[in-house]
This record gives sequence, C-alpha cells and structure tokens, in this order.
Amino acid sequence: MNSSSLLSALQTYLQRRKIEVETLTADAMVGVMFDWFRLGPADPLDAPPAADVLLFRHGGWSEGCATGFKLSLLRRITERDANGAATDWVAGITLMFEPAGYGDLAPLSTASSDWPSLDAFLRAIESSAAYKRTMNVTPMGVLLESGGLR
Repeated sequence: MNSSSLLSALQTYLQRRKIEVETLTADAMVGVMFDWFRLGPADPLDAPPAADVLLFRHGGWSEGCATGFKLSLLRRITERDANGAATDWVAGITLMFEPAGYGDLAPLSTASSDWPSLDAFLRAIESSAAYKRTMNVTPMGVLLESGGLR
C-alpha cells in the first residue's frame, strides 16, 4: 500500500460509479466517501491494515493572495512495518469554497475512530455547522487528495 495505490483505488471506485468529482457538493461527497469506505476494501491483496478510518476536516486556507474554505473527507489507512513503525496513507476528496460566510467556523479535524460507530460519525458530520452551510453549495473547486506520513 502507498498513497498512489490508495488514490488509484478511489479513482477506480469513482469511475465505476460514473461520478464526476467536479460536480460534487458536500452532501454528495460525504455519501460517496462513506460508500467507498464501506464497500471498497483497503487493499484486498495485502494483510489487513492496522487501522482504516475516515477523517473529516474543514477550515480556512491561504496560499499567497488566494484564500478559501476547505471541507475534506479522507480515508486514512495505517500500516505497521516489521519493527512496529506506523505509516499513514490518505486519499479523499476536498471541496474548496469562497471564504465569505465561513470565517466564523473554527478549523476541525475528527476521525471516525473517535466516535462509537460509523453512523454516529456520519451524524456528527451532518450536524456540523460547516456541513450544513456547504451541503448544497457549489464549490469553487474539487480535488482528490493523497499523501503519506511516517
């Protein structure tokens, strides 16, 4: 497993479902990511990962003179090597919105493992102020993200 294979698994899932990511709203993106998490095994050919969780994040961002508000749902797979060292691989979808109207929302990052069940995690996302404000808003950009951290 690596960030490329996890991103490839997400892209394959999106293609099979004929989902055009650039048309996703927050509501649709959450549904897609939960379906992929529930239906798409982390890596059926390798040993089961040490952890497989969803991460919900939102907050403002700034790059040079560009600013905005990001809402992400990412899948994080944790693997351990023979020495027990952990590597986290992530892949998911991030929606970017115009910053107006979101400045009062504090950044948030929470994982499905922090909740008693996946359904409770979904309810927490759906009840968040960021989700409620963005659920039917067309984002200014949508991107697939991937990465790794040792």
